Amino acid sequence: MTRQSIISVLVVACWIQEACSSLPSSASSTSLSSSDAANGSSAWQWQRYHSSSRKGQTGHSCFLFHSTARKCVRLQQNDTSARKTIEPLGGGIALRASRSTKPKDDSGTASKKGASSSSRGRRMKKSDIDNLVRGIGLEPVATTESSSSPIIDTMSSSSSPTIDGLSSSPEISLQTQLDYSRHGHAVLRSFLPTTLIQNLRSELVPYAAKHALSAWRQKVEVQLADSPEEYHRNNVRSIVDNLTTAEECQELLESFGIDPFDGDLPFLQHFNIWRSSSSSSSSESGEEGSNTINNKTPTVRGLCLSPYLAHAASILLDVPSVRLYQDSLFHKRVGDGWTPWHSDARMSPFDTSKMISFWIPLQNVPLPEDGGTGLLFVDGSHSDFALPFWNGAEGNEYDRLENRYGDEAVRHHMPLEVGSVTVHNGWTLHCADSAEFFNEDGGGDRYALSITYVDARAEVREDVVSSHTTRDKSRMKDGDDAAAIAKGDNEDVWSFRSWVGEVQPRTQFRNAQVPIVWPINERECE
Repeated sequence: MTRQSIISVLVVACWIQEACSSLPSSASSTSLSSSDAANGSSAWQWQRYHSSSRKGQTGHSCFLFHSTARKCVRLQQNDTSARKTIEPLGGGIALRASRSTKPKDDSGTASKKGASSSSRGRRMKKSDIDNLVRGIGLEPVATTESSSSPIIDTMSSSSSPTIDGLSSSPEISLQTQLDYSRHGHAVLRSFLPTTLIQNLRSELVPYAAKHALSAWRQKVEVQLADSPEEYHRNNVRSIVDNLTTAEECQELLESFGIDPFDGDLPFLQHFNIWRSSSSSSSSESGEEGSNTINNKTPTVRGLCLSPYLAHAASILLDVPSVRLYQDSLFHKRVGDGWTPWHSDARMSPFDTSKMISFWIPLQNVPLPEDGGTGLLFVDGSHSDFALPFWNGAEGNEYDRLENRYGDEAVRHHMPLEVGSVTVHNGWTLHCADSAEFFNEDGGGDRYALSITYVDARAEVREDVVSSHTTRDKSRMKDGDDAAAIAKGDNEDVWSFRSWVGEVQPRTQFRNAQVPIVWPINERECE
């Protein structure tokens, strides 16, 4: 389906929910799932609305909505003729929920007042619904009817997720899906349990302290790759490998005119903690991304690979299968500068528009005026194709975004309590304010874990793979990194350097370091 069709169906579904919730009638619902539900497919749900507000006016309509396929069909029964029809609903087709209808005869005229009372108010039997559902290739399942108000949203979880047994059915409302599709970002309030966030923090804060040298080396490498000096650009790896302490990295940054402690850096960053080695030698050598399981961060690993998060990515991306691309720990120290406007997809090796990041703060994030440094987003920037097309990657237009979009287009979801998560598209422009003073709720430095997924069908670009061949996986030639991603930013090279040379460009691929994590029957990880 096209984007417009998806949005239209979501709008229609939301309209049905709103219109029918006000009906002065009873409602019942029965969940139906496809035969491959065990493999991770989303459930279908049918809703029946019945009205008999006054004598002689009866009728009902049933709606079948599939949350992953974004398809809606109307199951309609004429009370007099007992005919049943299935009417597919696509993008742009108006849908009207039947509050009540006068029974009509086969000729289309209204039935007379003396119509049989047995035909009035007759509800559609579940067996009839089951037959209709089988007719469109689905297998009905028996469920207990609910007396609550009907909501056409099948993404519900029966229990709160835990790291030991994360649910595979996250609760994401249709409104949230619509917000993400329209704006390129959304918020998931109370999406993760606070105990899980506490466990993440207890693992990640010590990790950041232990592997500080790795984060400082990464900052130096980014600066060298963008240096105007040819010597720096051509000897990136050899220079970085010779840095053995954080102090040496800081001194080199200062030689470039960058103050490491007074607002010139936006944050320190660590990649792929879910699969990094627990030994210091691997991470400190600049190879964050080893495929050795880190037993010291089991919560990070469990969350990144969880069906709960992977399924949520599948729903919001509207794709059947997703791949875990990376996790990133952002350590924004008190005094760090603002994070400039950027889009994550420009830093990745993939050629795709289907990328999503879950930004998970590890402490409360207050409002910006109270020192909050959560993400700021530009509404709709993920679909602004003209910006990169006409202005390239470094055009002046990026310095005047407020003129392009207007101040009202910049939005945020602060305050964020522990357990709330923001999500954004890989092409959504976003930034973060500087950390000018201590955050009382967060205890000073701000930590956030970002977990990024992509469409499992996304292919790696040729310009990235060209300099990362398997003939020399252990050590690339100096300067290769800068040349390899000439069409994008070099900020995230550390994330994909360890595996991208093993992949053939423009092909579907499998690799244990970027595993497919949804659907369940296609998972490449344990």
